[in-house]
Amino acid sequence: MSKGWRIIGGLVLMLLLLGAICIGVGFMTGGDIVEVYSSLNTRYNLSGYWEQYSQWAATVFKNTVNGVLGLF
Repeated sequence: MSKGWRIIGGLVLMLLLLGAICIGVGFMTGGDIVEVYSSLNTRYNLSGYWEQYSQWAATVFKNTVNGVLGLF
């Protein structure tokens, strides 16, 4: 089992390194974070997902606090 996790950890590390290299090359060739974010937001509606996550997290936090304090 330990060998399996070592292989998975190595793969994750290699993928993170590859991602960092790609981002670095993108910056060297004139890429801009704002342009990347705007194109991703247009295609995948990232701000909508963030709003849904924020509402969910607030609800979970409120319910947890109310449950712990006995106000629920």
